[in-house]
Formats: sequence, structure tokens, C-alpha cells
Amino acid sequence: MDINTIISGSHPLKLLPEESKIPWDDAGFSQRMLENHLSQEHDWASRKLPVIEQQVTWITSQLHAGARILDLGCGPGFYTHMLAEHGFHCTGVDFSPASINYARQQAQTAGLDIEYLQQDVRAYSPAQQFDFIMMTFGELNVFSARDARALLSHCAQWLVSGGKLLTEVHTFDEIKRQGMAAPAWQRCPQGLFLARPHLLLTEHTWDEETQTSSTLFWAIEESGNTTRFGNQMTAWHDEEYLNLISDCGFTALPGPDSAAWPVSQTFAGKLFALLAEKK
Repeated sequence: MDINTIISGSHPLKLLPEESKIPWDDAGFSQRMLENHLSQEHDWASRKLPVIEQQVTWITSQLHAGARILDLGCGPGFYTHMLAEHGFHCTGVDFSPASINYARQQAQTAGLDIEYLQQDVRAYSPAQQFDFIMMTFGELNVFSARDARALLSHCAQWLVSGGKLLTEVHTFDEIKRQGMAAPAWQRCPQGLFLARPHLLLTEHTWDEETQTSSTLFWAIEESGNTTRFGNQMTAWHDEEYLNLISDCGFTALPGPDSAAWPVSQTFAGKLFALLAEKK
């Protein structure tokens, strides 16, 4: 692919079928993403550890001793590691090989018995039930409406009677804002998508009918070689979240407030936590 493809491209942009998610499972990409997860200079990949510690404190207050916890989209295992140190039995599932390898190494070093699986959460099928399932950092929004419904229905099946689901989601306005953002570009000596120097062009579009925000990334190297990556997110209004939870077998519960569940300054007003109990 070359730069002429960008020049002659149509608008609004259309993602290819395989471009609905950026390549979390690519070895090189996942390693570069892990570096951002581990950074304490920003919190756009994983939150800074003091914020995670506050959230873990709230989670522990919701559970009985020895509860079984499933973290879908666990990343490098920050939450599962801390929760296992509190005596909970934890399982983490994530699509990123680098994050899962890091989480396993950290658990082994600390002598913690945590099960980590490198897998698409949509294909996951556990052999046991859990007391608590969590999906943080807007994980649910990266899926289509159909996949989100299927995943939450599976979560209801994976929970014991009275088990709880915590899902942290993006506001409707935040996802629409991303889709309505103006095109942008930046110089990258190296970056998330390529380890080599490149220019990164970013385009967005918002589809009101499907309530989806699409982003197309163009990585342009000095040679003119161009690689494209895509990502799509689904937006839900507050009442749609509640209907979704109910339709999938849950009863909504009062969620944690901002003091108990800080989302960090970067995501204030953009992310919030929903708590539900299996019917």
C-alpha cells in the first residue's frame, strides 16, 4: 500500500472487515503496548498504580474471603496480582501475548497461583464458575453490540447464583466525541504500530445509526510505504446499558462512586463503573 491510497481514499472512511480491532495479538504490537501499560508517566493504557490500588480496595469490600475472580481483558495482571495477594482465586484472560507473559512471570516471581490465558474473551469458556467478573477500562465498548450481548450473557452463565459483574464503560458522548474528532498527524521516531520512524495519520468517523466510532490509522514510512490499522467502538446511552444488563440476566446494583472508584483525571467524565448481580 502506498500514499496514493490515502490521497484517493473516500470519505467517510470505511474499515475493512478485519480492521474492527487493532492488532492486540501481534507479538511486536503487544510488546510495545506492554511498555505503555507499565509506564507510570501516563494512564491511557493502564492506570497508575495508586489508582488501581484504590479500585482493588473497593473490589475486596464486595467479596467474601477466597472468592473466585475472573478479569476479562486483564492486560499485564495489575488487578489480578493485587487481588491474589488478598487471598482471592484469580483468572485473567487477555488477547495480548506480551501482557499475558508478563503477568505469568510476575505471578511466578511472587509465588501467586493465578491462571492466565492468552485468548479472545469472546472465545473463552471456563470450566468453573466465578463469584465476581470484571471488565475495566471500557473493554465492553470495543465489541459490536451483538458481541457485547453475547459476552454479557456468557458472564451470567459463568457466575454463581448471586455473583456480581463489574463493567467499566465509556459514556455515549465520549465515544461520539472520538468519532467526530478532526483528522490529525504526528511524527513518530517509533510508535505503537511500527517500531520504525514514521508519520502517523489518524482519521475518524461517527455512524449515528449504528452508534459506532471508527478510527483509521495510517503509518507512513520514509520510503512511502503505508500500513493501515483500524479500530471501532460501540456507544451506549445510560439507559441502554441498563437494558443490556437486564436482558443478559443481571439486576443492576448501585455502583461505586468516584471516591471509591476513581477513573483518573484523564478519563474523568468519560468512564464509569456499572455493577450488577446475576438474577
